Amino acid sequence: MNSFNIKDRNVALNISYDDMIKYHGRYYIGGVAIAYKVLELAFAKLTPGEIPAREKISFASAMGLAGMGVIDAVEMITRTWTRGKFIADAGLVPRIPAPDLPNGGKYYYELVYDGTKIAIALKDGLIPEEFMILSRKATAQTITEEEAIRLQEVKEDLASTLMANKAEDLFNWVIV
Repeated sequence: MNSFNIKDRNVALNISYDDMIKYHGRYYIGGVAIAYKVLELAFAKLTPGEIPAREKISFASAMGLAGMGVIDAVEMITRTWTRGKFIADAGLVPRIPAPDLPNGGKYYYELVYDGTKIAIALKDGLIPEEFMILSRKATAQTITEEEAIRLQEVKEDLASTLMANKAEDLFNWVIV
């Protein structure tokens, strides 16, 4: 089972990928999967062998508010949104190359843990072109009912693909 152990003050919590989906829902399930894998990579690199503490974490996303799946998933694990330690800015300038979102922003994230920052960018070629096209139509409100159904299928497939891979295989990253 895919899950995180995280400290909330002195209490260790275990939160699974399924819990994250229950909290967010399935509409932006690809974002939930991306967030899970970003956190998996960041914690492996910044807190090896220890349980990370929520109060030591801040997070930034270059997806802006278009990344609601990422926002909800990161919030559930880290509580950075509630604590004012989450920046959702589509204008955030990536420190490493990152692919574009369909409607502005980048697949780029920064997590700071206890003063150390990791910059993480999704690798090129992981987001299907069909997702990009259908997402643009959804934003423009020109999507048909059949296309909307297909878009959700593409999102579900993307989430499954992401979760089936190692985080290191999905992202480029650097400690900055």
